[in-house]
Amino acid sequence: MAPLDQIRIIEVGSSEAAGMCTLILSDFGAEVICVSQMAHNDSEETLPDHKVPFERICDRGKKKVCLDLDDAAQRELYRKLIKSADAVVDGSLPGEMKARGLGAEEMKELCPGLVYTQVTGYGTSGPYAEHLWSEATIQAESGFVSTTGAEGGEPVRCGGDIATFEGGMTACIATLMGLADRLAHGTGQIYDVSLMDAVLFGMENQFSLYLKSGIIPRPRGNHYALSAPVGNFRCGDGKEIMISVATETQWAAFAEAVEREDWLEREEFCNVSRRLANNEILTREVQQAFSRYSREELIDRLQQRSCIYGCINDFAAVASHPQPRARRMWLEAMDGNGEPYLVPDNPIMMDGEKFHRKTPCQWTTADSLL
Repeated sequence: MAPLDQIRIIEVGSSEAAGMCTLILSDFGAEVICVSQMAHNDSEETLPDHKVPFERICDRGKKKVCLDLDDAAQRELYRKLIKSADAVVDGSLPGEMKARGLGAEEMKELCPGLVYTQVTGYGTSGPYAEHLWSEATIQAESGFVSTTGAEGGEPVRCGGDIATFEGGMTACIATLMGLADRLAHGTGQIYDVSLMDAVLFGMENQFSLYLKSGIIPRPRGNHYALSAPVGNFRCGDGKEIMISVATETQWAAFAEAVEREDWLEREEFCNVSRRLANNEILTREVQQAFSRYSREELIDRLQQRSCIYGCINDFAAVASHPQPRARRMWLEAMDGNGEPYLVPDNPIMMDGEKFHRKTPCQWTTADSLL
């Protein structure tokens, strides 16, 4: 039995963060009903003859209904759906549901036991509460972009949708916390999740450094502001390895691995602060040391001494990587036409097993769910 069997979740809005939140809940047994608002907006989704050409990856395993929430009768259908639910995950635009009389406060008044999680770019309070957002703009506003890119170069956004996924996973935690609280105390709560807040929480190390010292982190490529040596270095066969050396124990093991125990006697490398201050010299010397080995030779030496390292893999290498395969991270899902396709699976294992839903999203009607 899946942990969230018998739990019904309503997802409203088109936010990918909300979609990833409810995908995890769906994979672990919750019945997730996505309410698609098609009328009076510029969504790519259409529903001719109850068929839809557009489907998000995160919609697999869910049920989907189309409601025009600008229509009074269909708003009433939505309220009935809410009454049947344990929780709502709201990824709609700022103020959109409240303007229709369907906001968090109204739904909690309708159903006091309801767990209501709102997922927005900036949160529901503060001067940016009504601002629209995207993945790129959240990365920029949060300061994340200011820390990325080549040293001395222009900042760049992260290639992955970190704000979306950090926000989505935070919303998932909030929703599960709300369901546990309701089970214990019988009442629901309203949870407010901001993508910007989630990214700030994820940059705790960098912000702690700034708030303590006033030093503003700048792009450093693959180097790191709090320890050295950190970064990618080319081996003698032209292949690269990413290393991370933080503690003095790790530094000693690393120096031994590359046969440079003399580093341990040098004043400019005697502790983390000194290594950071002399990182340019250290980087040159590490590169020289790496050039004496092939990547496989160096991996063997680093692994024997419990050093922290990793290969810089492209997606083809990761798709055939033995670790994700062993962890069963590639899920064969099905699209709306029953055609299989591979996607990354959710990352949670329980008692050594994966929980997931391979089925495509299923379009249905609100009446059939009441």
